[in-house]
Amino acid sequence: MASATSRGLLAGLFLFGLVGLPVSHAAGARDAIPPNYPQSLESDLQRLLSVIAGGHVSADVFVELAEVYMDLADDLFTDDGNRRSAYEEGAKAAERAIGLQDSNAQAHFLYAANLGSAERIKGLTKAAFTVKEIKQHVARAIELDPTHAQALQMMGGLLMELPWFLGGDKKKAEEYLERAIAADGNFTNARLLLAKLYKNQNRIEDAKKQLEAVIHAEHPHYPYTWARKFKPEAERLLKELPMSGPPRNNFSPQSLLR
Repeated sequence: MASATSRGLLAGLFLFGLVGLPVSHAAGARDAIPPNYPQSLESDLQRLLSVIAGGHVSADVFVELAEVYMDLADDLFTDDGNRRSAYEEGAKAAERAIGLQDSNAQAHFLYAANLGSAERIKGLTKAAFTVKEIKQHVARAIELDPTHAQALQMMGGLLMELPWFLGGDKKKAEEYLERAIAADGNFTNARLLLAKLYKNQNRIEDAKKQLEAVIHAEHPHYPYTWARKFKPEAERLLKELPMSGPPRNNFSPQSLLR
């Protein structure tokens, strides 16, 4: 599942809405935990590399390869050097897929997600340029598939976390995250991001609703990450919320975001 929120301004690369995409799982929906996961990813990688070495290349093969590299970095590797290398290889694989099939929405999304995650680990040195490139590919994915839940989530996370001078926009972020949930509410990281946005707007009941949906998800995509990251985070955030929010007609600076 994708894993997405930022972990710091420029030096942290804003995590590009990937708070975990996984920005952090960028792969297609994995609805069950495979046997011996995540160690099984290493054999998945070797299988795909053998297919490519045999000359059987297609956009779909490179998309799958980009997904496996993303999962390796998200779920198996712990050393930042190995994680960064995996994200970089994932970006290269997605770029190959785009070269073969520019109309592949998942390829554009995976390129953006892998690139953003790699840059976050390295530390951002060309913020404006990198953000622009990432946003272009996420926008292209949404253009190709307006219901691409992970791309909608990533765009919402970007707009939520970036400062205004790099294109941040809380109102548009809310719209993208709500669209992501409407497209597929089982990508629970979108609900986490939206809950945080609602909390900052003092929409406490709306935030609770999203957090409870994460906690009680019956069929979350990426159950491995959901159980280890998204559900515990939702439980923690729910405990931190006040009992109720202020009256809806109260004026506050946050209301300007709506």
